[in-house]
Amino acid sequence: MKKNTITLLICFLVTIPLLAQTVTTFTDGTPDDDIAIDSNGNIYCSNYVGDTVFKFTPSGVGTPFITGLITPNGLAFNSNDELYVCDGQGDTIYKYDINGTELESYDNAGNLDHPSGIVKSFDSDTMIFTEFVGNKIKSLAPDGTIDDISLAPELNGPVGLAIDESGVLYVGNYNDREIFRVLAYGDLEYIAQLPTDGGPLPNLGFIAYAQGMLWGTTMGSDKIYAVNPNAVDEIFLFAGSAQGSMDGDINQATFNTPNGITFDTSGNTMYITDFGTKNLRIISDVVLEVEEITLKKSEVRLFPNPSKEVLNISASLPQPANYTIVASDISGKEIFKKDIISGTDQISETINVSSWSSGTYLIEIRFDDYTIAKKMVK
Repeated sequence: MKKNTITLLICFLVTIPLLAQTVTTFTDGTPDDDIAIDSNGNIYCSNYVGDTVFKFTPSGVGTPFITGLITPNGLAFNSNDELYVCDGQGDTIYKYDINGTELESYDNAGNLDHPSGIVKSFDSDTMIFTEFVGNKIKSLAPDGTIDDISLAPELNGPVGLAIDESGVLYVGNYNDREIFRVLAYGDLEYIAQLPTDGGPLPNLGFIAYAQGMLWGTTMGSDKIYAVNPNAVDEIFLFAGSAQGSMDGDINQATFNTPNGITFDTSGNTMYITDFGTKNLRIISDVVLEVEEITLKKSEVRLFPNPSKEVLNISASLPQPANYTIVASDISGKEIFKKDIISGTDQISETINVSSWSSGTYLIEIRFDDYTIAKKMVK
């Protein structure tokens, strides 16, 4: 069944016509964190380094919606257009009506530990949220009851949450950029670890689900990635390069510490907040290009894995290309880099890893504007 799902996904995406994907700055100087959209198309953005949640009309008129919070973080609406706001360092979740009037506050009798991301559950108005410091996923029922969903040891500063069209829940770790599928009884199934170029914030911002793919922002590398949820470490660079604030065509546009990410109901328009500049950016006509889909045909093998002495890398690229092999530790620190000028579509390399510390590493193969990433253990 999984194989059929992947095949159908590839066919669907390849047949989409390539549209002019354009990045525009919708507003600047205010939002830097999560994003939510109400039923009328109004856009709400939290300002984590501040105390405000801002509201923007579809035409771009912005006003403060809620003020006086400590670190407003995750945002999500229920089916009644009531907005839930996670106040991270305030250890409280608030609920507001469409006019910004506070309806309820939830602190679990003082036991919330930095609520971060939040999303409405698939088939009810129960909200699902993460505890960044507590490393938990929890549920908040309409009557205020808070229960545990997952205390899995893989949770490491969880923030991002997304739900697909079948009701499957996904979670992303801010600290190590790992993304998981949440299974029954709170177990987690590893999907991918997004790459990073390091920097002061080598972290995963938020995640979203659209067009059959998971999407995530990497703050330290100023990039946006698409992830195949039906594979392991199948990651595609969608947008971003050097740090900047350039609008325009998706291939030239740049981002500054992208953080919040969401889609409109059609799944064709992406909204991004830049933590570095406090800009809200909009990407129209979102679609993965044919070249990115062909990366699904690329085969990458790391062996032996785990490895104590040498790591062999074997790969088949979709077209001949010069490439770079980069290895980074779990914090995003680059520990190995090698540029190969060969113009071949076949890769066969050996890395001596005997001096590396024990742990988990991300091995990236970078070529043209794309990155293939795989995880290895020392």
